Parts: sequence; C-alpha cells; structure tokens
Amino acid sequence: CGSGSGGKMAAPMELFCWAGGWGLPSVDPDCLAVLTYARFTGAPLKVHKVTNPWRSPSGCLPALKTKEEGVLSQMHQIITHLRKQKYNADYDLSARQGADTLAFVSLLEEKLLPVLVSARVDQWKCS
Repeated sequence: CGSGSGGKMAAPMELFCWAGGWGLPSVDPDCLAVLTYARFTGAPLKVHKVTNPWRSPSGCLPALKTKEEGVLSQMHQIITHLRKQKYNADYDLSARQGADTLAFVSLLEEKLLPVLVSARVDQWKCS
C-alpha cells in the first residue's frame, strides 16, 4: 500500500504465525493472542500465516519482524513491543481496571496455560 500524498510511510511490522483452521485465524494460542491484541490496538501488521515455523525469521511462531528490535519470538515480547510503539489496548483503562486486567491475565496463565501446554500437538514452541 502506498500513500497518495507522496509521503513516505513506515514499513509495517511483519508477524509470522501459525495458519488457521476450524474457522480460526490461527491454531496456536500465542499467535491468536498476538493477532487479537494487534486487531484491538490497530497495529499495522503484515501477517504471514505459515504451516512451518522454519519459514519464520526465528524458526519459532509467533515471530514479529521489526525495524527497531529485529525479530521477537515470544508473545509477551511482541505485545510489549507493540505497547512501546503506542499500540496499547489498555490506554483508556483506569488504574483499577489495569490492575484487574493484570490479575486476570495472571490467573489465566497460571490455571489455563498448563492445560493448553499439555494439550498442544506441535513441538515448535520457543521458550
């Protein structure tokens, strides 16, 4: 996409994630989380849906290729980078709502993540 005004647009960040199935944009929970966060914040991403992690710049999925940071391969790193770039889904939340959000995320990670990890079929998770 070009700009009609002749101005130079910043190169979009590139997100490499597992391709979808069963009506989902991706079959991977971390990829889904990044895709959802990016959609809520309006982050300009060029999404590459792949079925082989070796097709990503890091060999892991999700992977975010950026001009500033290079390649990020963990969900939390990717979301932190998006926040630093002013794509923040929590921008309009009060301090209490932000604290509630962090508590909810911690609860999900502590209780739900172990179930998801044990149920995972793929062995390409980066740590």
